This record gives sequence, C-alpha cells and structure tokens, in this order.
Amino acid sequence: MICDLWQDGFQQARAPLYQKIENDSKMPLYPGCIAFTRLSAVLGLVNLKAQFGWSDKSFIELFILLKKLLPQDNLLSKNQYEAKKILCPVGMEYQKIHACPNDCILYRNQFAEIRNCNTYGVSRYKVNNDECNDDATVNKSHPAKVYWYLPIIPRFKRFFANGHDAKHLTWHAEGRKSDGLLRHPANSP
Repeated sequence: MICDLWQDGFQQARAPLYQKIENDSKMPLYPGCIAFTRLSAVLGLVNLKAQFGWSDKSFIELFILLKKLLPQDNLLSKNQYEAKKILCPVGMEYQKIHACPNDCILYRNQFAEIRNCNTYGVSRYKVNNDECNDDATVNKSHPAKVYWYLPIIPRFKRFFANGHDAKHLTWHAEGRKSDGLLRHPANSP
C-alpha cells in the first residue's frame, strides 16, 4: 500500500501525511509483535467491520476489549475515531447519497431536490414526533437513510498504479491461452 501511495504522487503532495502512514506501517502493534503493525491491525479491523456490517457501537466495544486484551504498551487505537485518523490520509474518496427508507429511490441527479419519495410519499428526512412533516427544515433534519458510494475510478487508479499488480490485473486480456477451449470465464463468447 505504501508503494502504491508513492507511485500515485501522494508523497510529494502530502509529505507529512505520507510520513505518518509510513511510520504507522513500520511500528509494531506492541513491543515484540512481528505479525501486525499499527496500520495493518487497524486496516484488518476496519475490513472486518465492513465485511460483516458491524455497527459503530459494536466496533467501539471491540476496540475497548482488544485494548485490554493486548499487552499494556500496545499502540492499538482506543476507538473508531482514532482508527479513522490513521486511515484518512490514505484518501479513499466516498460520496454520501440520501435514499428512501423503502429503497425505491436515490436522491441524486434529477431527484436531488425533492423531499418525499414519488412512489410511497415517505419523507426523505427523519421527522420528530412533535414536528409536522412539512415543517421540518432541511438544516435541522437528518436523512432517513444514507448510502456510502465509493467511486470506481480512484479505486482503478490505485489498482493500476503499481506496475507489478497491473500486470496481474490485465492477465485476462494479455496473458491467457487462446486455444479455443473454455478454461476461464474470460474465454467464453
């Protein structure tokens, strides 16, 4: 990952952040630990959270438990906020998109300005019981449902930034056998 950031021009543009990531990638999780660095441990935990859909509350509790389980002088983050501060310089961009609670519409493009779902008439925003649906202001209201979208283009740029990895990613187009037999799904019409 550090190699990819180097080739992406990250180091020249943001030298202090690069230095912090590089230090975290070399710093053992606790003295004598050879299996995990501070960065690899946080990355592993965040990947588990995303893979299994853990809530923020359960993730924070996991950090607290792991902090107690590990040796006293460990460098694991105390909570999710500190973990995000370690990972933020990596720069994975995301967009938050409001959605209908019934999953029938995304409030973007031509629907960006509407406040109620066209299909079910459900409000885009959470409304307190003491407020009327029409009187809820956009500034005070929170969206009923939000999706996080990770744009694909920056991810492709990171994948192909490292020449060694790019060679493996283009295998299906350049390096496979074409003898007429179906050996891989890429060989099918």
